[in-house]
Amino acid sequence: MTFIPETQLANNQHGRLCFGPIAPKDKDDNTAMSLFLDGGYTQLCNKNGNLSVVVPGKSEELCGTELAQGDQQETPEEAIAKIITARNGDICIIAENGNIKFKAKNIYAECIGDGNDGSFLLKANDHITMTAGEQITISGSKLCMLSSDAITLNAQGFLNLFYADVIQSSPLNVVSSILQGDILKGFIDTVRKTCG
Repeated sequence: MTFIPETQLANNQHGRLCFGPIAPKDKDDNTAMSLFLDGGYTQLCNKNGNLSVVVPGKSEELCGTELAQGDQQETPEEAIAKIITARNGDICIIAENGNIKFKAKNIYAECIGDGNDGSFLLKANDHITMTAGEQITISGSKLCMLSSDAITLNAQGFLNLFYADVIQSSPLNVVSSILQGDILKGFIDTVRKTCG
């Protein structure tokens, strides 16, 4: 049985727009407004202020085309054309079977959480590539590099290392401890005679 909402503004072959619950009276679904369009576009607003939008096809938005005109006599240094603010809660952008692309003149990312909540986390199943035309700077009170295979540093110019102290450990330390003093001298002499 189809329930007729309290107020129905339109209901034809192109779509349906109505206000009030769209479920039977004994099952109030908390709906305040509902819009159903031909093609599958759906928009639901409930009495709690929540909004749900379903777009089966492409969703596109264009803004800021006349940003520097009208009341703005001069284009400011930072002209904001789009703002998305979440005063509480998270913002999630998920592309389950596609890519996410950010393209801009500059991209700024800042974590403002306190303590352990101010982290920037990046994870990839394959490659992570960072390329800069000028310089890449990585700075932190502690820097840790882990590799299950190899670490390669390839410089066409100088490789500068500045440090107060070095603590190093290697499985070859056992071998290097053997090749010291007279033992090392005898080993070198043996190699010279063999390769001579």
